[in-house]
Amino acid sequence: MVAVHEEFEATVTEIVPWGVLIRLDDGIAGVIDNLKLPAWLDDEPLPEIGSAVHVVVLDDARDPVRVSALAGDMDIARRLRDRRLDGQG
Repeated sequence: MVAVHEEFEATVTEIVPWGVLIRLDDGIAGVIDNLKLPAWLDDEPLPEIGSAVHVVVLDDARDPVRVSALAGDMDIARRLRDRRLDGQG
C-alpha cells in the first residue's frame, strides 16, 4: 500500500511513449509521466530499464499509481508531510 506524498526508490520496468513504467520497492506498479521526468524536460537520455529512480507518489488512487521524479514535487511533498506531522493539516 502506498500513500500520496510518500517517497520510494523505484525500478524502471519499461519505456513507453508517454513516460516510464516503474515498480516500487513493495512491488506496486507506477508510471512517471514525461512531464514529471527530469530527463524528458532537460532533453537528456531517459533512464534505462532496470535503473533506479527516486520518486514521490502524486496519485495513489490510480492504477498504476502516478509518481514524479521532479525535485520540486518531492520538496512540496516533504513540506506537506512535515505540516501533517506538526498537526497543521
